[in-house]
Amino acid sequence: MSGLGPATRVQHSVDAVSREVDGQLVILTPTEGTLHELDELAALVWSLCAEPVAVEEITDRIVDEYNVDRAVAQEDLVSFLVRMIDIGALSKR
Repeated sequence: MSGLGPATRVQHSVDAVSREVDGQLVILTPTEGTLHELDELAALVWSLCAEPVAVEEITDRIVDEYNVDRAVAQEDLVSFLVRMIDIGALSKR
């Protein structure tokens, strides 16, 4: 169980740093010391997480922007968010 429901709010971790490098959004997680390149969709999710935002709100935006099935979008989103929380880039609020 991920512990991330539709109402769970996520936000950038205070330790994570992001920059655009050659048109690509890159996140540095100091605790890992690793750079993570984000694709277009991941960059959208990252931008939405600048302030605390509910998983459901992010899902709504993905469905609207990419015209995808809501259940698939939410499942993929939760998987991505869990990974980002695990590496210290995002935190639950």
